[in-house]
Amino acid sequence: MTAQDKELAQLHDTIISDVNSLVDKYMSIVGWDVPENNEDEAKDKILAIIKDAIKKIEEKS
Repeated sequence: MTAQDKELAQLHDTIISDVNSLVDKYMSIVGWDVPENNEDEAKDKILAIIKDAIKKIEEKS
């Protein structure tokens, strides 16, 4: 295992937490701005946006 692998392994849980916080952040914003908010639908759409962003980042690499 390389030093980079070890560093990324240590960051794994933090990265997961950050992504969860990102979803929660946008769920809150949508909840405040849209009174008739459907939480399940909103979460699915937020996750789709995040997946699209990841795909675009991967394509640049």
